Amino acid sequence: MLISIRKVFFNFKTALLLLGIGITILCIQLMHISQYSERLSALKNQHLLIEKIINTDLTDPKMASILIHGAVSEISLSVKLSGRETFLDSFITSNEEQASLLRSLDLSSKTFSDNALSWSKAPTASDIEHSQMLNARAPYLLDIDRMFDYQIHILNESIATANMTALLLFITGGIVFIFYRHRLNQIYRDIDQACSVDIDGIKKEVLTQEIDFILKRLIRKSSQQSSHPNLINPLSGLNNEKGLATAFSNKKSARSGNTIFMTLFEIDHYSSLVNTLSKEDIGAIYKKLGDMISMYEQALDIIAHLENDTIVFLMSRNTKQAALQDSEQIIQSVQESSFITEQGPIKITLSGAFLLKIPSKSIEDTIEEATRLVQKAKENGGNRIAQLRDHADSYR
Repeated sequence: MLISIRKVFFNFKTALLLLGIGITILCIQLMHISQYSERLSALKNQHLLIEKIINTDLTDPKMASILIHGAVSEISLSVKLSGRETFLDSFITSNEEQASLLRSLDLSSKTFSDNALSWSKAPTASDIEHSQMLNARAPYLLDIDRMFDYQIHILNESIATANMTALLLFITGGIVFIFYRHRLNQIYRDIDQACSVDIDGIKKEVLTQEIDFILKRLIRKSSQQSSHPNLINPLSGLNNEKGLATAFSNKKSARSGNTIFMTLFEIDHYSSLVNTLSKEDIGAIYKKLGDMISMYEQALDIIAHLENDTIVFLMSRNTKQAALQDSEQIIQSVQESSFITEQGPIKITLSGAFLLKIPSKSIEDTIEEATRLVQKAKENGGNRIAQLRDHADSYR
């Protein structure tokens, strides 16, 4: 099956968007980890400040008071930094547990700070104040260690999550690179084939719908330019009845082994279109329909625009399913497309009649039978294919 360049680039942009979102998430996680590191630094700093206060020399009371007051202020700031919330805290950590640890740390730090200030204000270095300060230090250090362990735990979890995210992005990025490198190489090869000069007459095999459409369109235009004007419908540029008969006769000998199927297409609600659109708009619609059907045209196929404003698509296929599938895809493609007119873009649908071209029947008889059958599709709402199966009408 041919790949669509439009879908390839749409999916490629979607993949790049997802990778961009993943990289953004990874960057947020790394910033989050750096904030955890700042918390650990604040906790470690409290250890150093405690030792600084305890080892303060009180022989110079004024200087000692200044040093202790400064250290106490730093402790208060470090406690706040130890529990400063980050963006991802609500997704990774337990808010209740962290709040409980932070309350305990705040309480024990204030108790120690108050005792340290009392010790620094004592007229003499009293053993009682010093002992009270040392007693307050023990629970404070315990709370610091508990908070330290907790922060290390969530830091390790954050690092593990970031590692998993980075690994997933690496694998996904590698898959996207390999897959779309292959797809883009296919597109480039098709473009290269479309731009190359045909010097050996060998049919060019392409893998993309759009390039296949361009090549078929160029081939069809080339064949139309060499055709006699009497064989072309002037409104659409497709074969007319005579052109259909002539092309069918010319290609008859090359069809040995393949079965011929016919699909006759009619525009749903065609009379209302004719009443509201100009002849130029109608012609543009049929030209676009011819271009869309030619996307499914193979070497021995024939497309014709008849006088009753129906389009006939004669297909040479190995199986009925292959021919029917192409016909159904044409119906779907037309439904999904917009047609530009002087009144703006419009939507149209097609009804179709699909049947086997019996060798004993002429093209005219087959067209007549298909014309009756297409009415069955219209009676069932249009935008579908009607076909004969075991002498009973069935619809798709």
